[in-house]
Amino acid sequence: MFKNYFKIALRNLARHRLHSFINITGLALGMVCCILILLWVHDELGYDRFHKNSDRLYQVVHRFETGWSSSSPWAMTPVLKKDFPEIEKATRISTQRLLINHNEKQFYESVAFVDPDFLDMFSFQLMQGDPLSPLDRKESVVISEQMAIKYFQDENPIGQHIQLDRNSNLTVTGVLKDIPSNSTLTFDMLVPIINLGEERLATWSREAPAFVLLRDNADVETLREKMAGTTSKYDQRMDNSQIIDDLFPFSRLHLYNLGGGGPILYVYIFSAIAVIVLIIACINFINLLIARASLRNKEIGMRKVLGAGKNHVILQFFGETFFLSICAFFLAVMLVGLILPSFNTFADKQVSLNFLNNPWLIAGTFSIILLTTLFAGSYPALLLSSFNPICTIKESGGSGLKKSRISWTLMVIQFAVSIILIVMTVTMNRQIDYIKRKNLGFNREQVISINLNDDFRNNFESIKNQLLQYPGITHVTWGTFSPNSIYYSNPVYWEGHGPDDYENMSYVVVDYDYLETFKINLLEGRNFSRAFSSDSLSYIVNEAAVKFMQMDSPVGKKFSIWQAEGRIIGVVKNFHSLSLHNEIRPVVMTLIPFMPPTQVFIRIKPENTTASLATIEKIWKKSVPYYPFEYEFLDDSYRRQYMSEEKTKALFQSFSLLAISISCIGLFGLAAFAAQRRTREIGIRKVVGATVLNVCLLMYKDFFKWLILSLIISIPISYIMINEWLKNFAYHAEISWTIFAGAGMVVLLTAGLTIGYQTIRAATANPVKSLRYE
Repeated sequence: MFKNYFKIALRNLARHRLHSFINITGLALGMVCCILILLWVHDELGYDRFHKNSDRLYQVVHRFETGWSSSSPWAMTPVLKKDFPEIEKATRISTQRLLINHNEKQFYESVAFVDPDFLDMFSFQLMQGDPLSPLDRKESVVISEQMAIKYFQDENPIGQHIQLDRNSNLTVTGVLKDIPSNSTLTFDMLVPIINLGEERLATWSREAPAFVLLRDNADVETLREKMAGTTSKYDQRMDNSQIIDDLFPFSRLHLYNLGGGGPILYVYIFSAIAVIVLIIACINFINLLIARASLRNKEIGMRKVLGAGKNHVILQFFGETFFLSICAFFLAVMLVGLILPSFNTFADKQVSLNFLNNPWLIAGTFSIILLTTLFAGSYPALLLSSFNPICTIKESGGSGLKKSRISWTLMVIQFAVSIILIVMTVTMNRQIDYIKRKNLGFNREQVISINLNDDFRNNFESIKNQLLQYPGITHVTWGTFSPNSIYYSNPVYWEGHGPDDYENMSYVVVDYDYLETFKINLLEGRNFSRAFSSDSLSYIVNEAAVKFMQMDSPVGKKFSIWQAEGRIIGVVKNFHSLSLHNEIRPVVMTLIPFMPPTQVFIRIKPENTTASLATIEKIWKKSVPYYPFEYEFLDDSYRRQYMSEEKTKALFQSFSLLAISISCIGLFGLAAFAAQRRTREIGIRKVVGATVLNVCLLMYKDFFKWLILSLIISIPISYIMINEWLKNFAYHAEISWTIFAGAGMVVLLTAGLTIGYQTIRAATANPVKSLRYE
């Protein structure tokens, strides 16, 4: 029996080549989309899951009235480990980009300063070295496999010496297997955190994240309640009762934001797209099979007359669907293999289609085939098996299917989904364009940033004067952060709001020329000036800070960060100190070195950028010859803040195009069968005087009324979806009616071109041949 069904499936495949091609291609494209998204989602959900203790790992976080902070006080980690027996191990992680030297080889590397517990907490694989104590000594360093090859080639790196930032000589005690691509924590080498200085590590300054490993039987909720007031208990400099210390699951770190939301939204969106695109492909299959039902009703009737039961017919059609699904799957796998390198590039992934080593991939793809067979085969199988055998043999034309609107309903769903995807893609494009064009309150163009080192920092004024002598350089300054990346905050108080009732405010340590370099507008008061010695204890705040402090005229008022009391000398116009995902926050600028400046910023003229960069490099090599010259344009740094949105936009564009392509393939097939079914009608109409235009309009009308309905249905749904997505941004582009109109026009035009060939072909056919049809 099954052999007979297989023969029939092959014969139908060969006899109806166009129908078979459309079905297999449509299903294959749907499966391509599903497989790619399956790989992407699995990689996203698999972040940090390679750590065997991932379910017991937590990051220490802190809640303030103004929001959350993931930076913990240096002194807090040992306190937590000592006071709470539920905590088995703990570590701080301070990652810096520093210069590494070995035998005249020098590169900037990502250096993570960690506590000795680090490698016991996280499952980074140690390839060489003593697994019990690789970070026990201050002079120890553990490097990555890639770094070992870079510096030591074929030599055994264990016991070799490297120099850290020209200051510390470290001994390699271990080599780690390269960090997996789906790791939140990334670094090139590990150094004991004691190298940052015992005095610094004993303070309650918030500069680095901290993580804890809980014991197996630890009650997380109870521990969170117990540790909530740790900061207020130990940090006696001020009243810290407003700070709530908390724990955040490490396994959620990649996908969830502290305050809610986060990239998990994209996992849901793309998972939904995978299912929807596959459903669209299945809808094509159903529509085309229903359209061909009139051609197979006599076959079904004859089978029933000869003794075939309803179950046999159902089994036959499910078998044919399964066979087509298998063909489509193999085609999809070949297409994915071709697409995957490009997909990895723009999605910034390293996923692979490795069935042998990934049982989940086998299970996932088998599920796709099974779901496709069940969904695409169910309705046609049940519908065709229900035909009355006597009626189907007597009928010369359709089988009552002409009155059925299921095909049109399914087509409406297809194109409604396509319109929604187009609207989402256009909205993302508009938001990215808005981000690029947004006035941030400072000028980021033609500014380069260079990471500071001790030599440059100690000779800054001299190097600055040399740079400013070149006509292509207009401004030179330094600071702890660029204006769009001010992450650190500190307790502040001001006149009328004493130290017993302080608030947290973002701050940046700057140079005298910081405002001019970035063209930040001064609204009130004055800028920092070397003419005023008191400016070493002066502050400049933004409008948001003035509003936050509820001051009418802040200039001259007392202000303090920690105990460094001074006065406000100026107010600047608001600028975006973080990404556009966040509201503009209160910011204070100061000359006081709460931490040393980490970056130098140089504004160059656009006329001769290459020559200016060459001059900067020449002065750099002359002034700090031991450090390689590396720089970054601030524009590039700004774009990197929205890399996730850029990737998402690219993925959305690809999957939207795929969905529309699948829908058009199905529409082409429907148009072909509609033209075939109405061949005699068209011939009669032409004989009685209908023109080609009349016939084309008649054919188009049947399709376009359903496409218009798709547009009407999709508009409110897409409006709700884009509103939800835009909630991720505190500042976003306006939603315009042109987005929906444009999406509708794209779909209508694409559909018109798709069915145009079949329509015109039917309308221009010789009416004599048409009347002889059948």
